[in-house]
Amino acid sequence: MLDYFVAQGAPVDLRDTGGTGATKLRRTIGAALALAVGGKRDDRAYLSVPGQRGVWLFVLLTLILRLRGIEHWIHHHSFRPINLGPSRAMQALVAAGGRRQHHILLSNDMRRRFAGLYLDDETDDRATSLSNAYLFGPRIEDDHPRARPERPVTLGHMSVLTREKGVPYLLDLFAGLAARGHDWRLVIAGPCADPALSAALAAATVAGVDGRPPRVEYRGSVQGAEKERFFSDIDLFVLPTTLIDEAEPLVMLEAFARGVDVVASDTGCIRDRIRTPGHLLTLDRERDFALIEDRVADLAGDWIATRQACTAHARGINAGAEVEAARFFPRLLAPFGGVASSGSPVT
Repeated sequence: MLDYFVAQGAPVDLRDTGGTGATKLRRTIGAALALAVGGKRDDRAYLSVPGQRGVWLFVLLTLILRLRGIEHWIHHHSFRPINLGPSRAMQALVAAGGRRQHHILLSNDMRRRFAGLYLDDETDDRATSLSNAYLFGPRIEDDHPRARPERPVTLGHMSVLTREKGVPYLLDLFAGLAARGHDWRLVIAGPCADPALSAALAAATVAGVDGRPPRVEYRGSVQGAEKERFFSDIDLFVLPTTLIDEAEPLVMLEAFARGVDVVASDTGCIRDRIRTPGHLLTLDRERDFALIEDRVADLAGDWIATRQACTAHARGINAGAEVEAARFFPRLLAPFGGVASSGSPVT
């Protein structure tokens, strides 16, 4: 967002409220004082709301913005206030901001549910949707994918590896698929700070007693060319997340853009971004066995058509995000004539 504001020529007064503990408290109080002393009615404020208890710190900020008559937009990147809603902290934040407060959600369903919980009703125009695909739209590969490489069927997962992201369930699910007679592989990538989970990954990657290479490969954290190799090496991306904050995983958008199909659990904005309801994991082993087998069968039936459908899906998500952006940014940048050039700062 900062890069976008700068590119549009908006004069930006950046106030960093990040950090942990005392640092976050000190920075938030500093931002509040700056607004109280220097804020002007024709300013516009953009805030990325923190998760969990950090929301309480922003109540002070939004109250000052309201008292100064400053319109402000709060960008929500977590589904926690909806999953656990109504949250007292979010209710306080909305009450403090009044009618000059607006909310940016990551999908239309997220917008509708947030407005139903915290605003007047689901149609309240203080809530708008803007997909991550607008600001983080990944490169979309050519519509003419190459033939499938000669390799075993390969499932893949990439994230900051935690229990909440579903890694233990994924390992168990893959072991069950192997027991059903599937000679498939699983490639996992991403950093892991959980010692027990690291041990489980290490155990899963041990070669079999018959001397065959391990069916599970853990590549650690990947970036750049190694990240591209991860996507080129897999057939189906599997995301069985139960993370309470999960909203619109960027990795789904990245996979689709590279022609890789996705199956994922029904949480956050995932239902809005998945290709079909038949790609939603249930987190019931037997049902998910059948679902993954069906999706692999789709690939076996027509590899190229499925990959083309994925890239077309990514283009559709990006096109929808462009429409959302065309509705949203002129409102935020209204003091600058829609496209900022001079005037009051976005804080």
